[in-house]
Amino acid sequence: MQKILIIVNLVVVLLGAGLVYYSHFMIKPEVTDQAAEEAKLKSEAMDKSRIEPVGIKKFVVNLHSSGTRLRYLDLEMSVVTFHNDQKELVKSHEHVFKDVVIQIASQLDPSDLDSVTGKILLENKIKKAVNEKLGMPVVKQIYFSGFVIQ
Repeated sequence: MQKILIIVNLVVVLLGAGLVYYSHFMIKPEVTDQAAEEAKLKSEAMDKSRIEPVGIKKFVVNLHSSGTRLRYLDLEMSVVTFHNDQKELVKSHEHVFKDVVIQIASQLDPSDLDSVTGKILLENKIKKAVNEKLGMPVVKQIYFSGFVIQ
């Protein structure tokens, strides 16, 4: 009985050793082309990092004016999203952008928007308000392609 157990134990140990030897020395991994893999990873990363802006159609906002002269802002902008799949969300919610811009810009004086600082402030207020209305961070950057105060 002891001899049988020793033989079974020896067979199990030899099978285990054979399996280890086979997995380490007989199975060869596929050779990868490092340069091709690196180029593929760089290409995928560049595709993911390139986010094209979504254009918002040109519209006009009446500005708050203290005088009798009517002042308005003729505005055209492009919106850069955090992710490429959010472009359709921006296109379908263009009315939200226009509403937010009208709410914010109508409270500002034209002199506030004449400076670069005023434009940056306007952009930050628009981004914050739109992201709050949409309930998630969508707007990463806003570019004003048309910005005329009259």
